[in-house]
Amino acid sequence: MIIRPLNRQTDMDGLRDCLIELQDFEREIDPRMPPGKEIADDYIFEMLEDCETCDGAIIVADDDGHIAGYATILTRVQTDSVDDGDVEFGLISDLVVQRHYRRSGYGLRLIREAEAIARAKKVRWLRISVLAANHVSRRLYTELGYKELHLDLEKDFRAEE
Repeated sequence: MIIRPLNRQTDMDGLRDCLIELQDFEREIDPRMPPGKEIADDYIFEMLEDCETCDGAIIVADDDGHIAGYATILTRVQTDSVDDGDVEFGLISDLVVQRHYRRSGYGLRLIREAEAIARAKKVRWLRISVLAANHVSRRLYTELGYKELHLDLEKDFRAEE
């Protein structure tokens, strides 16, 4: 298995499969999210645009020609909230490893490569987001030194009915 940059000529189907799996996994946690197949093409287009505007890259975990996972690293993200000040940061906006490759070190290797890219681009703060109920990923990120920055809380009024 190697970690390498996305090849837009040969990797798009594998990227799409990974994205669908990520979205459908997150949908198991939050069923309000749309199915992966419904958003995959638009999301990939948006992801590629973000890479252009935020000096980013998509890296893939290649297992003998099969895309086992990917990460998107954006190295020049500007906060869009006036109360945050003029803060620029890096962001691992996507990280997925296909189900049958999980717990084999692929996610760790993707994160480490994304961090290397961020360091090479002189990023000071690197962020990654995760659904609160995704305990496995939260534990990995915490073990790698990531700390909670923002925490969104939500109340479901229908649950009170």
